[in-house]
Amino acid sequence: VADALTLADMDTPADYAALAALAERLDIPTPAEAEALLAIEAVPPQGLAHARSVAAVAVALARGLTAVRANLDCELIEAAALLHDVAKGQPHHEAAGGRLLDALGFSRAGAIVAAHRDIDLPPQAPVTEREIVYLADKFVHGSRLVSVPERFGQKLALFAHDPEAVAAITRRRRNALTILARVELALPRPLADILATTGLTPARQP
Repeated sequence: VADALTLADMDTPADYAALAALAERLDIPTPAEAEALLAIEAVPPQGLAHARSVAAVAVALARGLTAVRANLDCELIEAAALLHDVAKGQPHHEAAGGRLLDALGFSRAGAIVAAHRDIDLPPQAPVTEREIVYLADKFVHGSRLVSVPERFGQKLALFAHDPEAVAAITRRRRNALTILARVELALPRPLADILATTGLTPARQP
């Protein structure tokens, strides 16, 4: 099972102190637990590469933001980013992934996974872990970096024959660009510099 506490003992005061510190975080998988769950769910190599790339971007964004505001949980962000496509291939995979994590007791990560496809952030609402994972996913195609407009441009080209799909993708692109603008405004240095720290390769331009 993807739960490290199955191996935990509480035989000493130090053991107790360590577990007490974890008590309020039982609904958040560690990155190691997230990797274990990806293996249990038999996520294929290309899916693993995508998950790890999204996690790299999400952590880079979170660290950049925490340089100016220390209210983001980087471990939650990394784990949720690793697991955002854990149910890929199932209908409405984001909701299915959220339900899977919720059933395993990882409800805080599950809520982020369930929301990673589309978010409409009101102007006065803060950027949270949910928005960081959502945005990081939009920066990655396969395991390579793309810009958010490029990512949605690919979708628009793919569904150009379907007016209803084009309208939905256009709305999601608008939401994503709104969140991106909020994040860029809060970052202490240029977004390109933040993304460069991931070591990911930019996608080839068509």
